[in-house]
Amino acid sequence: MTKAECVRDFGQLFMMAIDGPRLPADVAEYFAAFRIGGVILFSDNYENPSQLRQLTAELQKNCSDPERPLLIATDHEGGSVQRFTEGFTRVPPMAQLGSGPTEVTCSVHSLAARELRQCGINFNLAPVADLSAAGDAGAIGNRSFGLDPEQVSRHVAAAIDGITLERLLCCVKHFPGHGATSVDSRQELPTVSMSREAMEAGLQPFRAAIRAGVPAVMTAHIVYPNAGDADSPASMSEYWVSDVLRRELGWKGVVITDALEMKSLRSRWTPEYCGFRALMAGVDILLYYKEAHQFRAFDELRRSLAKDELDIKRIALSLQRVRHAKQALVRSPTRT
Repeated sequence: MTKAECVRDFGQLFMMAIDGPRLPADVAEYFAAFRIGGVILFSDNYENPSQLRQLTAELQKNCSDPERPLLIATDHEGGSVQRFTEGFTRVPPMAQLGSGPTEVTCSVHSLAARELRQCGINFNLAPVADLSAAGDAGAIGNRSFGLDPEQVSRHVAAAIDGITLERLLCCVKHFPGHGATSVDSRQELPTVSMSREAMEAGLQPFRAAIRAGVPAVMTAHIVYPNAGDADSPASMSEYWVSDVLRRELGWKGVVITDALEMKSLRSRWTPEYCGFRALMAGVDILLYYKEAHQFRAFDELRRSLAKDELDIKRIALSLQRVRHAKQALVRSPTRT
């Protein structure tokens, strides 16, 4: 891709949010003008299934084209992390599913994905692949399938099978592992002191997810000072994104950040700086969820790209990966 094409399509590397259950006209115009690639929806964007179908239809109609659909995402893990509840089947916590057969995990995620797809959601930011190494009191708690790497790996793969069966993209998270800390990365920046060797068990579910064909991997806002990068959280670390995830684990698909305005990051860096660092590390999609931050970050990072402060080759590769993921949605046959 040429530099001009990268600048033109740069918005494809952003996932943004909207306020409330309706699509504001000015936001729709912005998304369309700058080819924003994705939208994340939360509980404040939801009233009922009918309203959600209307909202997602308007997003696709006004902000995308048939060959490059908008990624419309939500966190539909189950348990305490399920943005849409009324009119949707309640998904149990993953700890509950992890203690049972993988066939149930697959069927539960297939049903959840079907309900999401029927409302126009095409990207579920699940499943969680973290081990619950800190126990139920940890930051991940019952969002994890369990403590045992092999058990968690089997259930992660089953969840991916269930979601992709319904033609949804999914996203395994939070690489390289969030379970070993009791600190919530939404509030504080956790530090995990484990060595690289000790972290290998926590990487097993991510390896299993890659073998299962997961379309995307989400990075963690956690620093691992004794495991390869002493200064940067994994979401902004070339070591974790490019060296470990891509080269060591062989990941060729999309890498997406966790939300870049979390308090844990904002206490040290601006959202636009975090986005810059993540792109330089090899991340493909930057996730923002506050309008004021997302528009400012996009405008500043787009200027950085135009001024050659970002690596054009890396941006071109990221655009190719996002395009490939979207083509999988376009090619998917219709299910009834």
